Amino acid sequence: MKLGNIIAAITLALILPSFLLASDAALPEVYGETYYAELSEMYSRLRDSDGKRLLIIGNSDVAFGLNGELLENILREKGFYYTVCPFGLYGAVGTSAMLELSKGELREGDMAVIVVEPLSSVMSTYFGAMAFLKCAENDKSLIMPLTYDMKRELAGSLVPYLQERYELWESGENPGSGDAYAKSSFSERCDMIYDRPGNIMQLGFDTAVPIDFSAVTIDDAFIEEVNGFISCANGVGAQVAVSFSPVNALAVQDASQESVGEYFTLVNESFNCPVISDPNNYILEGDWFYDSNLHLNSAGAVVRTAELAADILAYLGCSSPVDFALPEIPEPVSAAAAAAEGDADAFKFSPIADGAGYIVSGLTENGTKRESLTVPSLFDGRPVVGFAENALNGSERLRELSIPASVESLPDNFFSGAKGVQRLVIEHRETMLMVTDHTFDGTEGIRVFIPRSDWSIYRDGAGCAVNPWEEYLDMISLC
Repeated sequence: MKLGNIIAAITLALILPSFLLASDAALPEVYGETYYAELSEMYSRLRDSDGKRLLIIGNSDVAFGLNGELLENILREKGFYYTVCPFGLYGAVGTSAMLELSKGELREGDMAVIVVEPLSSVMSTYFGAMAFLKCAENDKSLIMPLTYDMKRELAGSLVPYLQERYELWESGENPGSGDAYAKSSFSERCDMIYDRPGNIMQLGFDTAVPIDFSAVTIDDAFIEEVNGFISCANGVGAQVAVSFSPVNALAVQDASQESVGEYFTLVNESFNCPVISDPNNYILEGDWFYDSNLHLNSAGAVVRTAELAADILAYLGCSSPVDFALPEIPEPVSAAAAAAEGDADAFKFSPIADGAGYIVSGLTENGTKRESLTVPSLFDGRPVVGFAENALNGSERLRELSIPASVESLPDNFFSGAKGVQRLVIEHRETMLMVTDHTFDGTEGIRVFIPRSDWSIYRDGAGCAVNPWEEYLDMISLC
């Protein structure tokens, strides 16, 4: 009996991977026009470019914040001829994957700049297998350079990946968003060309993701991984340096020289290569950002590129300044787009610490009697950005709640005082409402309604290393 079980297990282990791979090949393409598909283009540009290459390796801050053509032209004007290869796409994929993909393609004369973000979750060996499978849908060459452990994680994610692909194909939905998070947003050079005219965040920064330099840690395994990359690069005659991602000054909790200096020292002492940038120079005004504290708008990408060019040139021994006219600071988009519709008389409001906006702190007597409520996006001329704990207490009658785009996140146990809510309507467009692991605790049968065009943002996590909606996707309905 035991022998029979063993034989059956071995047979299944041999047959199942072949069946899954066959299923993968049989399913039609669904991610070909999405943001994920750009990784294949980035890898092809790196692999197929002649001469010396300048690799800018990182996550989505590279995709949103680098103008590779401009960087290439600035360097050439100073006599340095590199083909710039942007190689950062998505935090949901992970920095580790970008390092593994690029390591085997390094050649003599190349230079790689590793861009670090001030988030502990990024400075780790996190690998997003599900996201990577979507990137590799039509380019299995992306899988070959990965480590054994990464490939094992891919195998473990293959079933849910195929299930999602099948469901998308069966529904006829196009997972491409048509906005910045699409393959069409990039040029043939892998530069983002989608127009990002200004800051679309209600307060000018994402309150759900504060930047705390003093809290940043670097995982020991990540240090080992990066230093292994550096050793490999040096072995083939390539150079490696470290730079910093742009950071929204409005989101920084402590921008003192001591705090930023400690962050620089941490990075400098962790990696066996030069750190060529000053993080102070990458703390930029909020007006240069787009939809997150690390994503730049189109003008901001030019500013960051010019700064990075100056750092690279200084490292290469060029002391002459970068003579480049910077763009004007763009006007924020969010202020003009905000609207004040909603049931303002049903809510109580409290100002946030800096007075730039309000949170919902509770319900009025009128609010506790309502079955349907719409939170206003403005109160007293300023944006409503969130909720206090227990803000919905006393709303036992409430069945439907609409959340405006100005609200950036929902707290733990949000529905503890409103367990009868059956419909949560999210009015965000092209941005994701942040939630926690416990936002929906105590709810039963609730449906979350989002715009059909934003499904890919929630499904994929909008660049987050860990998708906060991953456990709630089965609650979502499209409208």
